[in-house]
Amino acid sequence: MFPFFPFFMARQPTPAYDTMNYSVKPGDTLYSIAKEFNSTVENILKFNNIPNPNLIHIGMMIIIPLSPPEAIIYTVVPGDTVYSIAQKYRTSVINIVKYNYLSNPNSIFPGQHLVVTASLR
Repeated sequence: MFPFFPFFMARQPTPAYDTMNYSVKPGDTLYSIAKEFNSTVENILKFNNIPNPNLIHIGMMIIIPLSPPEAIIYTVVPGDTVYSIAQKYRTSVINIVKYNYLSNPNSIFPGQHLVVTASLR
């Protein structure tokens, strides 16, 4: 008999840099938390089982994937590719994929926020 593990349960990614636990405070949104800790809502959602990102509650404990201190948060515009963003910021495609936990680097979209780091070669 196999242990019960539903196929739809996603595993938490391995942190590319570090994580911290955070207790939601009055007035917090996932966007404000991401901004405060130089992360993205998308990355926070990948580390937490939050069914509705618009419904978080005071005292809720969430895991925040941290970014290296030199990282910026970049907003994807039409025509961007991971490669073009890497070229623009003199980093590597591998870093962008790694720090954004991208399973498919070809599936970024306008308006998406990405962590962009300095090259760590």
